Amino acid sequence: MSTGRYVRRAAGYFIKLLVLVGVLYLLMFVTGTARVSAEFFFREMVATPRGVLLLAALALLAAFYPKFGYVRRRAEADIVADREQVIRAFHAAGYVVTEEEPGVSMTFRAGSFFRRLWLTFDDRVTVTAAEGGIIIEGLRKEAVHAQFRINTYIQNRNYGKRD
Repeated sequence: MSTGRYVRRAAGYFIKLLVLVGVLYLLMFVTGTARVSAEFFFREMVATPRGVLLLAALALLAAFYPKFGYVRRRAEADIVADREQVIRAFHAAGYVVTEEEPGVSMTFRAGSFFRRLWLTFDDRVTVTAAEGGIIIEGLRKEAVHAQFRINTYIQNRNYGKRD
């Protein structure tokens, strides 16, 4: 993973965490359970040691997120022979093919704008041909789910051939 992509992923995750903190305060404010005003809350976040510690912890978590949030998984499939099963597995997850180099690689992106926005436009999952299978590279959750679906589709297809 390139340094630029790593920094972009970490920054996107940090923004998500800040939005989460803001939404939590907004929920407390709307329900009447917030003990302080919005102005005091945000001043507390940047001007006190406790707030700065929280921001530092969020930044540290975001800095390590690309290391454990993105993976490479192997599936026992052929990118040419099992192309339809691979596409069907990603389609079931809400992804569409955006780029394809026949017999070499396929790139999938989230199908809806809002899902892409939630994933901070880092929704790319790449499938490449490898010795004895394919490599799925992208967000951990999406890569693992795709690997499971692809293996399941191929096993079901192979099971049907035995009969």
